[in-house]
Amino acid sequence: MSCRSTRCFHAKLLFAVTLLFPLTVFSQTQSASTEELAQRSEVVAVGTVTSLTSEWNENRSSIRTRVNLSVSEFLKGATSNNTLTLFIPGGEVDGVGEIYSDMPRFRTDENVFVFAKKDARGYYRVAGGSQGKYSIHRDEISGKRLIAGDTSLDDLIATVRNALRVQNLK
Repeated sequence: MSCRSTRCFHAKLLFAVTLLFPLTVFSQTQSASTEELAQRSEVVAVGTVTSLTSEWNENRSSIRTRVNLSVSEFLKGATSNNTLTLFIPGGEVDGVGEIYSDMPRFRTDENVFVFAKKDARGYYRVAGGSQGKYSIHRDEISGKRLIAGDTSLDDLIATVRNALRVQNLK
């Protein structure tokens, strides 16, 4: 069976490339430090997820999830009414699901710290893939807000503020 169409050619090319370079083809994000994420982001915020809505994109070629946040603190950038809407690739609509392994997951009522940047269409996306979102929880004994196990949210905020101060000096 021969394949002469452009679409078929691209499919064969993609298959060949994934066999030769399996790890690099599917690695969509590069590791970045907290300082780099802060400096590259347009918005850095602390907030609570108020709603999640999965939907088809404009041309129905992929699914995305609209994540609405009520923002309690903007460390960088701001929106007009203390809300921030992020668009995350993937989700489920009418029994059709898409999952992207390098994208963060959100839950309604989850407290989060996010780095966000606008894409070419002007939609906010999480900067740095899964690195750009931290879940916040409270330590049961001390009451301190923590991220990533026992790391203090206050320490993360101080690191971000320092990185932004350095960026403003340049």
